[in-house]
Amino acid sequence: MNAGRVDNVVAMMRAMRREAETAPASRPDHVTYTTVISTLVAAGDMERARAVLEEMGRAGVPASRVTYNVLIKGYCQQLQVGKARELLAVDMAEAGIEPDVVTYNTLIDGCVLTDDSAGAVALFNEMRGRGIAPSAVSYTTLMKAFASSGQPKLAHKVFDEMEKDPRVAVDRAAWNMLVEAYCRLGLLEAAKKVVERMKARGVQPDVATYGSLAKGIAVARRPGEALLLWEEIKKEEMEVDGEVLEALADVCVRAALFRKALEIVARMEEMGMEANKGKYKRMYVELHSRMFTSRHASQARQDRRRERKRAAEAFKFWLGLPNSYYATDWRLQDDGNLT
Repeated sequence: MNAGRVDNVVAMMRAMRREAETAPASRPDHVTYTTVISTLVAAGDMERARAVLEEMGRAGVPASRVTYNVLIKGYCQQLQVGKARELLAVDMAEAGIEPDVVTYNTLIDGCVLTDDSAGAVALFNEMRGRGIAPSAVSYTTLMKAFASSGQPKLAHKVFDEMEKDPRVAVDRAAWNMLVEAYCRLGLLEAAKKVVERMKARGVQPDVATYGSLAKGIAVARRPGEALLLWEEIKKEEMEVDGEVLEALADVCVRAALFRKALEIVARMEEMGMEANKGKYKRMYVELHSRMFTSRHASQARQDRRRERKRAAEAFKFWLGLPNSYYATDWRLQDDGNLT
């Protein structure tokens, strides 16, 4: 199963079943069948997984709640939430098996995957109506549903309710989901207030936090915020992933902040990432190819633009576009200046 050898797993189960005719101890039990179902679910073969469940019934081996939860997760991953809900409402009910919080968390996540925030709310309420206490994952997944559908205020209401629930602890994942909810719409001020509250509660931002902020900055197209976040990342020597850096680089390139863009792509390359030069070439040509071409600019204005022009030429050199650096070398000094 761990190696993903689906056919071998199924063949082993059938061999066990044949051997059980003379050696009853080899008879497959619910663990055996659930393992086979898990293998098929991981391979995305829900038709065969469902067939194994039916085979369990014919063999007189009752499925457990775990078996059904695995199948429900498989259907949700395949975006077949209707079939997943049918398993809960029909098959589990007929087998007399009560769902648990994992069952509902999986179904709620399935609604998130299919952009059905109303369905997620209905399942959350159904779970509580059955006396099943929500977990931290339940709250965070419901917040994700509202974040994905562009409803950060509703995500915040769920977060507030989570804070009031004495049975769960508000973890970093919940804070990050709230930050993401605001950043998806570019509501940076609200997101930054959440981060400040987060820090005040003793929860330190992580890669996911800064990733959301970087994407929010990109959505809002706020180059000043991009520079502040980049300086904070450098100062605190934060561990960030490539998505954060790429989002910040995008904002800087769009705003013609080429020196900062070069710093960021240099960090990306240090991390072993290959920056998407093709994308940045298109952005430069579309947005900045006519920079510094005005013949009517005053001398003072031309002087102010000289450093920006040098940075633009260096950026074009990095991209491989025609520039004034082909015959010379350039580099970024420790103080950030180009030489």
